[in-house]
This record gives sequence, structure tokens and C-alpha cells, in this order.
Amino acid sequence: MNADNTIQGEGVIGYGTIGLTNQSSIIASGGTLTVQPNSTGMTNSGTIQASSGGTLECIGTFNNAGGTIQALSGGTAILDGSFTGGTLSTTGSGVIQVAGGNGSTLNGLANDGNYQILSSGSTTLQGTINNTGKISLLSDGGRTDLYISGTVTLTGKGSVVMANNPDNSISSATGNDTLINQQTIQGEGTVGSSGLTVTNQGTVQANNASNPLVLVSATTNTATLEASGGGTLEIQSTVNNKGGTILAAKSSTVLLSTGTISGGTLKTSGRGSFQTDSGSLDGTVNVLTNAGLFTVANESTLNLEGTINNTGTIALDTTGGCLALLQPTTLTGSGTVTMTANNCIYGSGNAFTNQSTIQGAGTIGNSPMPITNDGTMVANQASPLNIEPDSNGFTNKGTLAANSGSVLNINGLFNNLSGTTLTGGTYALTGTLELQNANIVTNAASITLSGASAQIVDSNTNNNALANLATTAANALLSLQGGQSLTTAASYANKGKTTVGAGSGLTVAKTYSQSAGTTTVDGTLTAKKGLTVRKGTLLGQGTVAAVVTSNAAITVGDSTSKPGILSITGTYTQGSAGVLNVSIGGKQVGSQYSQLAISNGSDLNGTLNIKLINGYVPSIGDEFTILTSSALTGQFATVNGGSINSGEHFQVNYGSTSVTLQVVSGP
Repeated sequence: MNADNTIQGEGVIGYGTIGLTNQSSIIASGGTLTVQPNSTGMTNSGTIQASSGGTLECIGTFNNAGGTIQALSGGTAILDGSFTGGTLSTTGSGVIQVAGGNGSTLNGLANDGNYQILSSGSTTLQGTINNTGKISLLSDGGRTDLYISGTVTLTGKGSVVMANNPDNSISSATGNDTLINQQTIQGEGTVGSSGLTVTNQGTVQANNASNPLVLVSATTNTATLEASGGGTLEIQSTVNNKGGTILAAKSSTVLLSTGTISGGTLKTSGRGSFQTDSGSLDGTVNVLTNAGLFTVANESTLNLEGTINNTGTIALDTTGGCLALLQPTTLTGSGTVTMTANNCIYGSGNAFTNQSTIQGAGTIGNSPMPITNDGTMVANQASPLNIEPDSNGFTNKGTLAANSGSVLNINGLFNNLSGTTLTGGTYALTGTLELQNANIVTNAASITLSGASAQIVDSNTNNNALANLATTAANALLSLQGGQSLTTAASYANKGKTTVGAGSGLTVAKTYSQSAGTTTVDGTLTAKKGLTVRKGTLLGQGTVAAVVTSNAAITVGDSTSKPGILSITGTYTQGSAGVLNVSIGGKQVGSQYSQLAISNGSDLNGTLNIKLINGYVPSIGDEFTILTSSALTGQFATVNGGSINSGEHFQVNYGSTSVTLQVVSGP
């Protein structure tokens, strides 16, 4: 027992033959001092120290509760044995080492120094290790090992650094062990083994650009797993990531090789990315969010199950990457899945629901499954995007789009097409939508055809699927834009919203009738057997090539506050229930005030509504020609909006070929 003296120098204390107790100071100075108790061990409540230039060797069992083993700057302490309690400490360039071929056990102690495990050395951790310094696995050849025995909590503001050898490892000592990490583990090598489970409440960081850090143990992550500094974090295990984040930072990679990630969030920054060989994303119990770039490349497969909230990008590479459904899967979020001709999404009977955006080419469902689209599917490449459901079919509740030069092909049962009625969903086309056995007579969906090449075709015959269109139902849309021209072979009834955009045309072989909704004509609407507006509104600033009969509202311009010139090539009859809306916002016809221009005769009745817009106040004597016609009979039975202010009003003047509004004095 050293009660109150300082023992210092070099040599050997113990030789393994006596028990030792130190309550004061033992200092290695000037050379190597070996402290080696017998099998009963050493109790240290004082200080055992390597001073500058000195080497301290501690061999055997040390109960260090209340004591310190220390290496001052320039000193080295070498541990070979078991050390329980107390503190390991270094200052300056001092180090505490486990030499090659040796091993140590650290149990329930604090490390606030530079602790190094050299090549072929090992350390076993037990209990709670409060590491506020650094534990380094250093190798210049042979691997170094950090073993976990029992349940080990690694806490403190320090770090574990795995360096210089991809064979360095943190693994199980007994085959039934648990590591609870509350600090930073970083570098290269392997974290985990058979028999070791990991709970990460701190940071596990792959930051070596040369070799990966491989996670092979079942892991619960509630904090951060990350790749940074050009490093690769390879996940070969199951990670319960609920409440946790897995990050691929700038120019770094997280490789989900054969593992599974459940729940939590995946993120990237800079040019970081996630990649996979045959890994899985599991949202069956807890929704998993991908907020970064996840690349499925080199003919690899990313397995999905449950709900995957994709707010980033899942990119299926050109070499043939695929998404495979292990269970019914819902893809949600504001992000995008990008596909090319060699890519696929398949489910072997597991239902797939898309609530996100899928774009590109390739095949969805080539190993058939029920498919529902609540989001957006876009064909935007030269090769087609094929949707191939099983016998349960494909249901579209969202948006299907085909860009110019692209084809979206539904090959199989399409539940939205019942007989000759297209029901539900939105179809935004500048390219081609191919449907089997498609003859759409009733449109109960939302269809927008933009550009001359936009079309819906029957894939069996290549015929225009809208050639016999006869009805746009209530709450449905038919919009022709950007030079699109559509001709129907029968009469056409509009109960919803039909829009003919500027430069576009709709030609109806027989009659056009509107019983509800709106018809907007900024291009040309041709109805060879006449156009009747029974209810709703006809508006716009294009051309109606038809004999027009109105018992509802006609607004000249795109709205009651956007005037224009609406031309009618034919006669115009406004019945007693008819309403003509014009707006006055200046003296320039078309751009500032409305005009209905009729090529043939007009017969007027019903109501004229006049609306001043944009704060415009005309002057007495101003005239506005709101209607022109080759011949004019009848008058408006009711005029609303004639009063301008207390000093002037509009006077309606009927000529033989026109109707003008003249501003005169009086309220």
C-alpha cells in the first residue's frame, strides 16, 4: 500500500506477485515503469502517471474507482488488463495506448484523454463509458477491435475514431451484447457483428473517402447516421430509424446494400446521394421520408413496403434499376420518381398507390399488381411510359400527362373507362395517351389537349378516341389549347366546362348545346347545325362559327372584367331569358370595351348588363359600339348598369346594323 508517498522512476512494481494499493502517486519518469499486481489486482484511488518522456505500463486488474491513470504531454501509458472506474486522462501530446497483440477492458469509467488501440490490439467496453476525449482505433497493418460486452452506454462529448484500416471493427464480445451510443463514432471499418445490437442516440459518421464504414448490426437510430467528407456509409442491417435521420452530405454516399431502413428521414445535401444494391425502405409501421436524392443504379432493385413519403428524388438509372413492392405500398409526398426506358416498378400482386409524381419512361406493373394514381404520372421521354395493371386494373384519381413527343400507354384494364365514358382524373396532354378499346363519347373527367400533336388514341386501332365525343358532363373539363384542333362526328352537349383556347379549334359536326357550366371561346368553335346556350355562360374573345341562340348568359370577353371582341359567323338570336354582358373600361374596342360582332342578322330580347371596369368614367358624348350585325331587329327588354353617376348615364341606341352606348347627361 502506497498511502502518501510519491513513487517515481523506472522499473517494475509488483512483478505479478503482490497485491497493490495506491492512495498517492506513482509516476513513470525517465524510462519505462511497469505496474503489475498479482491476480488480486490493484486498487488505485490516487494517480498513476506517465510524465513527459516516461512510459507507464499497467498490466493486470485495476480497480480505479476515485483514481486517475494519466499520461502527461510527451508521456505514454500502455494498458494491458482490466480497468474499472475512475478516469483515464491525457494532456498535450500524452497518449494512453493498447499495444499490438494486447487487450484491455474498460468498465464503467471516464476517458477524457487520447486513448489509442494500435494494430492488432483490442479493447473491451463494459458498463457506462463517459468519453469526453477520443478513443482511436489506429492501424498501420493489422486490424484493431473494440468489443462490446453486455450493455454498454458510450456517452460524453468525445468521439470514437476508426482509422487507417477497413478491417477495424466494433463488435460483440459475448454474442448477446448491446451498444448504446450517445456520442460520435466516425471513420472506416465495421460497426456491429452477429450478436450485437446498436442503439444510436448520437452520430455514426462515415467520413473516410477511401474506405466505407459498414453498419452490420440491427440498429435503432433516433439521432444521426451519416456519410460526409466523401465517405460511404454502407448499411447491411435492419435500421429502425423512427425519429432518426440518415444523411448523405456533400459528395458522400449512403449505400443501402442489403439492409432495410424503417421509418425516419433520409436526407442529402450538396452532391450527396443514397444508393442501393437490393436494399429496402419500410414504411409499414412508421412512415419513411426520403427528402434527398436516392439513386437506383446498375440494374439494382430498391424494395418498398408501406408508406414512403418522397419529398426528394428517387432516380432509377438508365442501366435498368427497378422498384419492387414487398407489400402493398403507397408513394406519397411532393417529390419525384424518375424513370427511363429500362426501368420498372413491379409488385407481384401487391397494390401500388401513387400520391407523388412519377415521370419518364419504362413500365409500372410489368409484374402485375393493382395500381391507383392519386398523384401525377408523366411520360416525358421518347420511349413510352407503360402502365400494366393486373386484373384489378388501373384507377386514375390524379393526373396523367404525356409531354410532346411522348406516349403514356395504359396496357390493360383501365377502371376510369367504362364503356364509352371516361370518368374521373385529369389528363394533361401535349403528347399521346394510348388506351385499349377507347371510344370516348362522354367526358366525365378533366381533359386538356395542348398543341397540335396532343391526342388520346385507341391503341388497338390507332383511331382518335375523341372522334365521337358527344358530352362533357357536369364538373368535367374539355380544354383545347396551343393550336389543338378537335373534330367530333356527332352533336355535342356541354354541361361542364369547355374551353377553346387562342389558336385552337373545336368543330362539331351537328349541334352544340349548353345546358350548364361554361363555354369559353378564345379560338374558333364551329357548330355546323347551330349552337344553343340554354343555361350557364358562353364567353370569350374568339369566333363562334354557328347560328347562335341564347337563353342564358353571353359574356363578351374572358370575364366581366376582361373585355374583348367575340365574333359570331352566322345569325344571333337572344331570347327573353338571354343575357348579354359587356364591360366598359376605355374607348378602345376589344382591349378596353366589349363588342359582339355578328356577321349575319341579329334578333334581340332579354337583358343587357353594362359594367364599368378599372375605375373608368366616360365623358358625356362618348360612344361605344357594343354590337355589330348585318341586320338588326328587336331590342333588349331590360338594361342594367345604365347609370354612371349622378350626372351621366348610358343611353342605348339601336341602329340598323349596330347597338351603341352613348353617354348623356342625367342620373
